[in-house]
Amino acid sequence: MALIVMVLFQSCLRVQVAIPNRWNERYAKNHDFIECLDADQLKYLITSDTTHFKIVMVYSSGCGACLEHLRRTYAPAYAKHRDDVKFYFISESTGGIKYCREELERLGMYDGKVLCFLDDSSQFNNQNQGEEANLQVLNNLTNHIFSNGPEATGNFGLPCEFIISKDNRVLKRLTTTPNSGSAIETAQLWQIDFDNIQSVDFDSIYRLDLDFDRYEGLPVCNGNQCPIQQFQ
Repeated sequence: MALIVMVLFQSCLRVQVAIPNRWNERYAKNHDFIECLDADQLKYLITSDTTHFKIVMVYSSGCGACLEHLRRTYAPAYAKHRDDVKFYFISESTGGIKYCREELERLGMYDGKVLCFLDDSSQFNNQNQGEEANLQVLNNLTNHIFSNGPEATGNFGLPCEFIISKDNRVLKRLTTTPNSGSAIETAQLWQIDFDNIQSVDFDSIYRLDLDFDRYEGLPVCNGNQCPIQQFQ
């Protein structure tokens, strides 16, 4: 009985730690290996480097899909990355920040720093803004950092990935669904030949057709925002 109580307590504690709150912000600020960045600081971190291709993953330690993607896709890519490729792993908030280092270390991807996104402005703060505003945060962040191609309208889930050229063009894709329309997202690492990243056409738009509606509120890609006929 005592063992069951202890397991339940630890599970509840981990759930609590995974929630963005002031305790987690204090934890992040009190540890030198954690660096929290706002939207402008994150943009500078990424775009000031023009000597590397950049692979950026925004994730959460409480996101099962993120951890599977880190293990299956990113760990093998990171293990054989070359000098001209730079990886950045960004926790979407301070939620779960206590566990990020051990997870990256376990996968062999910890480079001495844990990065997290922390911005209190209404455009980028996904806490207590309402469901519609929360869904737009990753789109807002994408369009704030990158200006090439059509604006992102479909980045509202984790993991959110950025594959970036040396001159800071981000690779995008057009995702279509049966009922809720089409939207522009950023492409994912599994979609490219990572070993030949220097041959990737960053001006192309990858196409992904889904036979299910992943999100009810997927915004329709209209002629003014992203003319579909250009990418088919």
